[in-house]
Amino acid sequence: MKFKILFAIPLFFFFSSCDDEADQEITIQPRKTEEKKAVDNTISTNFNENVFSSKDEAELLKELHLCDPKAKSDEDPKHPSCSPRFFRFFKLNDQTPLKDGFKLLIKAGVNGFPLRRLLVFEREKDVLVKLNGFNGNLIEERKSTSGYNDLVIRFPDNINDNITYYNCLFRWTNGKYEYVNCEVIDEDVPRRIKSEFKDSMGVEIKKVLDRNEMIF
Repeated sequence: MKFKILFAIPLFFFFSSCDDEADQEITIQPRKTEEKKAVDNTISTNFNENVFSSKDEAELLKELHLCDPKAKSDEDPKHPSCSPRFFRFFKLNDQTPLKDGFKLLIKAGVNGFPLRRLLVFEREKDVLVKLNGFNGNLIEERKSTSGYNDLVIRFPDNINDNITYYNCLFRWTNGKYEYVNCEVIDEDVPRRIKSEFKDSMGVEIKKVLDRNEMIF
């Protein structure tokens, strides 16, 4: 049985040297003034230990044609089964049932794509519609007055064969997630961007993300 590979896009750079951060544990030092909050909201995903909370997750993956329901093994990411070994679900918000909206983190290597991806869906007129796509790893959610958590997404970049990561903030605006700024640059050692430079550096990092098609 053939199944669709959705949301595959061309990328203009380097991924052969970008290992799946998934399966490495990355620790970002919390803000000193908000240490408890940062620790509480941090997300770390080990797909080898991931589990689904109900039967709904597998049914949603089948609906999106992201997996092969007849696959007999969960060891082949290029031909993924509908398994928590490859996919992790997060609620869209506290009010929306999972079947009607969710954030979906996909393991690197699934369907041949070299990076982790985060997709955001909401059901409209009985059809799941993709609101956002990110070629990056979800590392933090923060409570927001909008009812939709702010997201911190970690994106890789290749600068002269050195992998750099940008931890960037996205906020729910007008029915989807929009880029706000970048908070941390990680070149071997995470460095938090000073507040006075956030706006100017945020613009430049957004250009890099757009050029490399990290947001779609």
